[in-house]
Amino acid sequence: MTTPFTKASDIAVYLATLLAGINVTDGFNTDIGTTVYRGRRMVDDDMVPCSVIIEGEDRPGDNVGREEIKITQNYVLGGYVRCDPDHPNDAAHLVIKDIKKVLFGQGPRLGGLVRSISYTGRDIGPRADGVPIVFAVVHVSIEYAECLADA
Repeated sequence: MTTPFTKASDIAVYLATLLAGINVTDGFNTDIGTTVYRGRRMVDDDMVPCSVIIEGEDRPGDNVGREEIKITQNYVLGGYVRCDPDHPNDAAHLVIKDIKKVLFGQGPRLGGLVRSISYTGRDIGPRADGVPIVFAVVHVSIEYAECLADA
């Protein structure tokens, strides 16, 4: 049996491992797994293709008198790829498809490693017209149990 995650840092590392597996030779549409950044928000043109994981706000459940509480953690997983500057959304949709495939292809609980993972939306980043790079993200919330004394 798989031991569920109890720390946000462990979940972030695991998500990075999943994103690192996104490459065309393994049946995906993009190569955003070439490089994965945990927390990086700005990416230079020469770093593309790549992916990023941004950890958002967490929402703790009732923790009065408890050592272990339910945490719902928000994550933004994104990818930067080169694109046709006249039709950047075409490449962005491939990024979104790849991220969803790697996150939800293991079932609703990341293979039993978390209590739940919920899709909460997606976005295609704004960019200047004519720039041949596009950024797209998938938003998810992951619920897990955390021991406050060992967070």
